[in-house]
Amino acid sequence: MKKIIVPLDFSETSLCALKTGITIANKLNADLRIVYVGSKEQLAKGYEILSNNEPSRAQLLLDNLLLEHRQSYYVKGGKMDYKLRNGIVADEIIGQAKYDDAVMIVMGSHGVSGITKSWIGGNAYRVICNAPCPVLVIRPDMAYDPNFSHIAVPIEIGKSSRYKVPVVGGICKLFGSKATLIGIRRSGLASILGRITSSVSQVEKYLTSYGIDVEKTTVISGSDANEQFLEAVQCMEADMVTLDVTSAGSFLMTRFQSFLISLVNNSKCPVLAIPIKA
Repeated sequence: MKKIIVPLDFSETSLCALKTGITIANKLNADLRIVYVGSKEQLAKGYEILSNNEPSRAQLLLDNLLLEHRQSYYVKGGKMDYKLRNGIVADEIIGQAKYDDAVMIVMGSHGVSGITKSWIGGNAYRVICNAPCPVLVIRPDMAYDPNFSHIAVPIEIGKSSRYKVPVVGGICKLFGSKATLIGIRRSGLASILGRITSSVSQVEKYLTSYGIDVEKTTVISGSDANEQFLEAVQCMEADMVTLDVTSAGSFLMTRFQSFLISLVNNSKCPVLAIPIKA
């Protein structure tokens, strides 16, 4: 059976991600696995006693959490459980996702390590850049329909931007979502505009051929394209925005992906980061 992974550190953000993870697991008829990583990092207020030396306390809290959410998870024959791991948080989450052959990780944009609500946490960023499956990133202040009825899809000049489209199409079919395609033109060259327009048309044709409702398409241009895109997503009241991530296998090599950082930090709706092989 398919499996959804939800990293949990008992922060408000991770508990919010758990609720959305359950919704997605129900739609996918998937198992759901909570992953708690014992580490020396800061823990949520009220859970400070958790440590590598007290796994029984962690198990008790997680058992209670499963009982609390059991009625929300209704996959016939499905399983909602948890896994305790120790080590570097991001590495353990990625390792569990690989071991379980997970179809998606649903996680908070930051945990309880003191990061501000307007900035992506280091663990989330490392998971996004190196995960073996799509990662849905959520903040508690985001406003969205948990059924993801409207998905925003940015299309850029590179092929990798289009490689995410089959995954996007699968999500749209699963939830019955409509898609809005937004071409992003960062160069002033006229030839670039033509290529972007052509790419958007190809994606629209692909999605509509599978019966997906493409509400509208547009192209934005300029050095402030990131800001324009975020404004467009907010104006259309999208419930999810997708993003392709080319994994370089190294945190240092991927930390300059400015669009990814800007989008996760500032989006008003969840961001689905889809890994694309370089």
